[in-house]
Amino acid sequence: MVKTQPERNAGPGIVPGTGRPATRGVDAMRRATLMGDTRRMATHGRTGRAILTLVLLTVGSPAGSPTSASAQEAAKPATDKATDAKPVDTVTAEKGRFEVAFEAKGDFDPVDATVVQFKPEQWAQPLEIVRIIPHGTRVNAGDVLVELDAEKLDRAIADLEIDLAIGEKTLEIARRELPVTEALQPLELAETERDTLIATEDLARFLAVGRTLTEDSLRFRLKSSEEQLKYSREELRQLEKMYKDKDLTEETEEMILQRTRFDVESGEFNLRRAGVDTDTALTLEVPRKEAALQDAAAKAKLMLEKTRATSALALEQKRLALKKAERDRVEALRKMRDLQQDRAGMPLKAPRSGIVYYGKQHDGAWTTAAVAAKAAVGQGVPLGDLVFTVVDPERVAFRVKVDEKDLHLLAPGLKGRVELSGFPDAEGAVTLESATLVPRDGKVDARFAVTVPAGGVKPLPGMTGNARCQVYSRPDAVTLPVSAIFRDDDGRKVVWLPEKDGAAAEKRVVKTGRTSGGRTEILEGITAGDVVRSSRP
Repeated sequence: MVKTQPERNAGPGIVPGTGRPATRGVDAMRRATLMGDTRRMATHGRTGRAILTLVLLTVGSPAGSPTSASAQEAAKPATDKATDAKPVDTVTAEKGRFEVAFEAKGDFDPVDATVVQFKPEQWAQPLEIVRIIPHGTRVNAGDVLVELDAEKLDRAIADLEIDLAIGEKTLEIARRELPVTEALQPLELAETERDTLIATEDLARFLAVGRTLTEDSLRFRLKSSEEQLKYSREELRQLEKMYKDKDLTEETEEMILQRTRFDVESGEFNLRRAGVDTDTALTLEVPRKEAALQDAAAKAKLMLEKTRATSALALEQKRLALKKAERDRVEALRKMRDLQQDRAGMPLKAPRSGIVYYGKQHDGAWTTAAVAAKAAVGQGVPLGDLVFTVVDPERVAFRVKVDEKDLHLLAPGLKGRVELSGFPDAEGAVTLESATLVPRDGKVDARFAVTVPAGGVKPLPGMTGNARCQVYSRPDAVTLPVSAIFRDDDGRKVVWLPEKDGAAAEKRVVKTGRTSGGRTEILEGITAGDVVRSSRP
């Protein structure tokens, strides 16, 4: 509100603001002007009364008269006081059209969309892109979206087939070995026990009898060789003596002598060898045999202990190994099925007709950029990273994020209009379908059905727009600025009427309606044209 400050009197006979003496014509005009101002000033309380006194005194006395001068002098303190007083800010209740509207910017989402992507069950290595469809292409059901070089996958399947064949034979061998092992276990234990017993008995017999007998046998054989040589020598001596007395020796007798001499020579050699053999046997072979028998007995005992301790465990180990082999085969068969399923999914085809979008929609945002960065022929890419969405362009919805403070504006079936950001002259009708009333980061999701008039521009998923829905309208509403409405200690909504005729500001309870655009509708308490304070007194 514009505030007018009164101008100080410049003195008797002086035109205010000029410093020049006033003439009668000027005084008359001045009095007429001031008389009009007094009527306006009379409504402004004490300040107005002070100014009014000054005006009346000025108008009633000629310029330069003692009465005028004294009146001005008397009014001067009041004027100074009025000038120093702080003005009160007020606002006026207005009457007119009042609307409450919900406005929001949002995105157009597909209503009918199918996400298409490789979901490999087993294969995890990147494959090279051979052919890929561009973003935004219209397709029919069965059209190829992306084709990959599957050579690595085919090779892995072939290698696994060979491994499966080998594993099958290994498993069959293990199955057949297990019952044999189970049957052999008690036999092998009994055999080990017998071997231990034999080794123990052999050692005991050798120590008790065998060693002494062996040594005696060696010595006796040496003695036999000595005696044999002795007999042969004696026989040769007697033959030579007998044949020496004869002048002639018959041929038979000569042969007997030769044989006897050879027997002596052979006996000497056998005696020499028997001596060496006896010495070797007594010093080396017999001690070695004793040590060997002792080692064999000790090993047999240890083997028996080992067999008793581990035979059952070894058998159970074979059973578990067989189970593991069977599970490994099941896993290998599953892996083969998964790889074959991964291979059967190539090339990736469109399951329906529509427009192809790279990526998929998540929380109102598309992951198009992430997929587009990898969608290049010749580039290796993990199968799971290639995601496409085939949408029906004929069916879209408008999705907005609503501030929590605007939740009260969302009513089921709320209707309005939406303008396309890319086509300012194109619009369609929207109707609220759903809203998630649980906020996240101070906002909730709202979804509107979209209806485009015949021949109008049809929005596509991913486009943006601005929606406006009229929530409330009244052509003759009385409103005040929100800042002029307060709450008292009882929680009631009140306004403050300004001071009047020296009286204090008046508190008045009001009943309010809706608020929009910084103004609040007043249903009861004041009427259009009423002036209220814009601040508390």
